[in-house]
Amino acid sequence: MGLTAQNTEGTSPASPRSTLHATHILGFEGIANNATGEISIQEHALRFQKGAASSGQTSIGQISVSSIENLFLGEEDKQVGGTTMAVGRAAAPYGGGRVIALFSHKKYDTLTLEYLDPDGRFHGAIFQLDKGEGSVLKNELAAEGTHVADAKDPAITEVTTEVRNVGAWSVEVERVDPGDVNIEPAFRVAIYENLLDELAKTKQFKHVFRSGDRNAGGPDLLILKTRVQKYTPGSETRRAVTTVSGATKLNVRSQLCTPDGQVVLERMVDGNVRFFGGNLRATHNLAHNVADSFKKSTLPARPLSSRE
Repeated sequence: MGLTAQNTEGTSPASPRSTLHATHILGFEGIANNATGEISIQEHALRFQKGAASSGQTSIGQISVSSIENLFLGEEDKQVGGTTMAVGRAAAPYGGGRVIALFSHKKYDTLTLEYLDPDGRFHGAIFQLDKGEGSVLKNELAAEGTHVADAKDPAITEVTTEVRNVGAWSVEVERVDPGDVNIEPAFRVAIYENLLDELAKTKQFKHVFRSGDRNAGGPDLLILKTRVQKYTPGSETRRAVTTVSGATKLNVRSQLCTPDGQVVLERMVDGNVRFFGGNLRATHNLAHNVADSFKKSTLPARPLSSRE
């Protein structure tokens, strides 16, 4: 629980802060993806603790509330219970029962954060909470001064196109540009975070920098720009029921650019979830496909520095 002020004469007690059960989907530094734990606000910091304190096996991540640029609240519909491939037959006369999936579904809140670390690097984090509890945390963060954003806010979708006067071939991953597509903030953040992971796995680049990293520079930097071209939200529930509808689909234009804005490599890439799996898995598939397309391509030779 967060600390509360003492109730002394002539003053009002501070509102108690909630400690809520949550799942960390991705993006919070120091916490594994899909980890479950408790999220709370303590001493002007957003804190996530994985595991139970009584077990002695915990990990804690936290950021200053003042470092959060934007907060988005969304909703996700997920399959729960049963097993993915289990099927049954609905009762019907004369053996004409229809085959149905043995599952139920549940709605959750998704809390998406965009924040900067002390070096100015951009991060995105996504948490899943029980329905209604996302609003509780959103309101507490808003009371601390966090900007609660609308997904269609033009101030949020604007993307900086400035590039530094440097060379190539490390890569700085810029924030995802939604373009003219009405894409959920959680998907933009998930694409960005997954791109960082997948590009690092290819070992094609000397360094993979976050957007805004003050350490990015020198003669070996390319800028990765990603613009969403198409987005179909899809439905995990419909996919589980029918297996032929409800696909989540993404299509982006990915460009590797030189510091002066020249495009050295451009690819149109898809990322889909057609059958079983959560909607956000499409962002992992997309990022993997982007990184794979770069790995299979030939980049121009890195220009030599004056010392070289």
